[in-house]
Amino acid sequence: MSAWGLLAAVAAASAASGPAWDYTVDASAHARELTVVARFSRAVGSALTFDDGMGAFVEAFAMERGPHWLAIPGHGDQFIVPACERGPCRVRYRVRLLEAARTLDRRGVAHMNGEVVLAPPSSWLARPLRDAKPGRYRFHVTLPADVSFATGVFPTDDGGAYEAPTHDLEQAPYSAFGPLEPVRVRAPGGVVDVALASGEWSVPRQDVVDWVERSARAVAGYYGTFPVPRAQVIVLPGGRRPIGFGTTLGNGGASIIVWLGKGASRAHLERDWVLVHEMTHLGFPNVPRAQHWMEEGLATYVEPIARARAGLLAEGEVWRGLVQGLPNGQPRPGENGFDRTRRWGALYWGGAMYWFLADLQIRERTAGRRSVDDALRAIRAQGGTIAVSWPLARALETGDRATGTDVLTKLYARLGTEGSAPVDLDATWARLGVRPDAGGVRFDDGAPLAALRRAITDGREPAGDGRTE
Repeated sequence: MSAWGLLAAVAAASAASGPAWDYTVDASAHARELTVVARFSRAVGSALTFDDGMGAFVEAFAMERGPHWLAIPGHGDQFIVPACERGPCRVRYRVRLLEAARTLDRRGVAHMNGEVVLAPPSSWLARPLRDAKPGRYRFHVTLPADVSFATGVFPTDDGGAYEAPTHDLEQAPYSAFGPLEPVRVRAPGGVVDVALASGEWSVPRQDVVDWVERSARAVAGYYGTFPVPRAQVIVLPGGRRPIGFGTTLGNGGASIIVWLGKGASRAHLERDWVLVHEMTHLGFPNVPRAQHWMEEGLATYVEPIARARAGLLAEGEVWRGLVQGLPNGQPRPGENGFDRTRRWGALYWGGAMYWFLADLQIRERTAGRRSVDDALRAIRAQGGTIAVSWPLARALETGDRATGTDVLTKLYARLGTEGSAPVDLDATWARLGVRPDAGGVRFDDGAPLAALRRAITDGREPAGDGRTE
């Protein structure tokens, strides 16, 4: 049987399990090409599309017509398939993936990193341009001996395929083909599948695995459990710094890409904040672009606290970072709320200021019995993770119910949409007993909110009755 015939047979058999869109994918040596058979179990409209620029690398696109296949010409990234407008249909095609990665060189579409091809499923799975009906898509990947595959899309229960809601395919999690060494790391409540690319690293493989596990346990400690049942971390060589930047993407799963430079050492990994920052994102839903500052601010605020509670960062370093960083997020005249600005300081430190003030207000109103921890754990428990998209109001209302307050909603109105005068941080530090001192901080344990300050970094309720003055 030909490769086309084998893929078509597999696709037909898997259709019985019920996904609305079903794909079988066969990778060639070095992931040079992907051969795909796609079956749509309902009418989805005539236009099928790929990510921007990928249409130029799609060939032999055809639709099934009885016992034959009819060639379909492309129009940019789109292919018009009349059969798909009338009802269930099946198409097949090839994607020149390696050429696309070398030519486009765009991390969100197709990109080469050494011998590894980064390309999300939206780059190589044809999807209906318009299909508003709810449903799920599923894909199965067959690989040659020299290629591994890693993806943040959640696997099916039997582990034989990957599956997510159809509306998530357009922004599906990071995925990679190439010489990747898989390692599974366990964290409380979940697992992290690590894909290690070959490269010139100065640290042993085990040090990298320990770094991932350490970061995952710190985040699980803050949320009470690892935020998602499974996350994919792809570790790639590159960058001028020992530990480069990281980036996180959900939508039907959870994925993180992080870069390690040649000069990375065990000490760098032990002091790292980047991976904890990225893993913190896993515990909050995707929200509209205007509120992206809420997502980045959350990770900026929670990361040092999670590390401190795990014994990876000194208490003084947490507060020194906040004292030095939060002024960057002060509201500015004319901004009219963080929803309306793209300023770096507002994105990271304005967002961190929101979560910091929310934490203090919740703790004060509840005499230390509730905190932002409770709000975030409730959001996660209701399914509000990186794997889904929510309106921001849903997340904030869920958190407010968990704390018995309206802090999250009201503070968002103040900082997010209405604009605000600068926050009096000096007065806040005095109440917490945090005194800036020669580039660091000193603590005043006689300050009115000293007990709450300690509770933030150690994760315990304040001693005594928790009252503040």
